[in-house]
Amino acid sequence: MKKMSKQRKQQPEAMVTGEKSIRFKFGDQVDQETYFHVMQFSNMVEQDGFYLLEIIVPTYNTVTVYLKKEPSNMAEIVERLLSKWQKSEETESTLSVRKLTIPVCYDEEFSLDIERVVAHTNLTANDIISLHCQPIYTVYMIGFLPGFPYLGKLDERLATPRLHTPRFRVEKGTVGIGGHQTGIYPLDSPGGWNIIGKTPLDLYRPDRKEPFFIQAGDQLGFSPITKEEYAEIKSQMDKHPEAISEFVTMSDLL
Repeated sequence: MKKMSKQRKQQPEAMVTGEKSIRFKFGDQVDQETYFHVMQFSNMVEQDGFYLLEIIVPTYNTVTVYLKKEPSNMAEIVERLLSKWQKSEETESTLSVRKLTIPVCYDEEFSLDIERVVAHTNLTANDIISLHCQPIYTVYMIGFLPGFPYLGKLDERLATPRLHTPRFRVEKGTVGIGGHQTGIYPLDSPGGWNIIGKTPLDLYRPDRKEPFFIQAGDQLGFSPITKEEYAEIKSQMDKHPEAISEFVTMSDLL
């Protein structure tokens, strides 16, 4: 459980964005404190049990609430959620947070753009791998593909512009850098991020009991592995996709 000390929470700005959606914005900052508020607000909405609730989508500093149908009084829903949030301001908040360590192979076979990152950053390939593995990243949001985790904060020294021309196909498991962010492609798809490695894990499997392995709010680290280790884990994943947790170091953060 991650604990937030007693202090005044941010009061979000509410905006009706459609007949069945409301966006709550917690300022313009992208940082841990703001994101903690985002996740706390998301949990509050989920636990509210409102019968019209369809889905909740948290991002870096917003929470968008989608409803099953257009309500008779949208303003009443907005006011109720804001009031509930405000009344909880004086309480000490806790949030369950998982820490995941994902194995990644940075071998040249899987790091197609490492030289591009080297040229842009003036770092060596080994420095890039080391700096990429050092932080514990926050999964700020899941987008543009099912299960794609946007991770921060990337070391500023690694920031590299996206490719001028995106690739037609980037293989699932690819780890990339796009500007000031890093992430993992969960599916084969077009993409313009700089490819620096690959994980053998299937982060998204629609036929799995839990299709999405990584969730918004998770804390995520990378652990370098060899080509041989990559091949062994990949072989096991192909045979037993449900066994993904066996290849990930998992713990709860306090």
